[in-house]
Amino acid sequence: MSFEVKKPPHNEVFDKELVHDILDITGRDDRYTNQSMATLSFSQLYFKLNTPEVAVIRQLLGLKPEKLGFLGPFVSLEGLPKNLVELKNQTFERDGQKVVLGNQYLPEPVHQAFSKLQRAIEQEIGSRLLVESGYRSPAHQAIVFLTYLEKSDFDIRYVASGVALPGYSQHGDPVHTALDVINQDGIPTDEEPELFAQKKEYDWLMENAGKFGFHLSYPRENEFGVKFEPWHWRYNPESGKPA
Repeated sequence: MSFEVKKPPHNEVFDKELVHDILDITGRDDRYTNQSMATLSFSQLYFKLNTPEVAVIRQLLGLKPEKLGFLGPFVSLEGLPKNLVELKNQTFERDGQKVVLGNQYLPEPVHQAFSKLQRAIEQEIGSRLLVESGYRSPAHQAIVFLTYLEKSDFDIRYVASGVALPGYSQHGDPVHTALDVINQDGIPTDEEPELFAQKKEYDWLMENAGKFGFHLSYPRENEFGVKFEPWHWRYNPESGKPA
């Protein structure tokens, strides 16, 4: 996902040195390498860490999201889906430079639906959409959250407004998986995440994504306490059908 990094006031909850150590060991969340952590399990994560570091992960899992301003529902802490499809060698150009996304994953039905959406948007407006972030295991989501906690000077409420806690991320839903899209010009960026809302791809998605089972999760002033995320689309074909 795209996320604007700022320097908000301190709101220290976690031991900073332990968080730094965990991220040094596991690697910080990075969408631009092939060392994807999307399929990381908690047992694999804990194997890498010592006892105090494991305690930090358990502390994270014990947080109540509503106390941080996140009002979305619990999604899943289940193990990996068995039908994940790996997306390799996705490329775009940004400022004249070729960029290769790290390998991403989608459950088979989500992949099939998104492939149809990709073909349709290219045929209709000549644009390519890529998956910048697809399925993320709950253990991977823990690393994502800690990565942005470190980047944002440990202001946990600020981070929670744009990054879900493990178990509450739609990226970890094994059926109704959310994905973050990026266009052929590398938009959105971390520096200007909402710029995607000004692009023709966003307008097309708003009009057509529901035909393929995808829905914008976090519009402006949404009920979940999450900032506007025009790039974040959840697969749920049932939600678009009349009762």
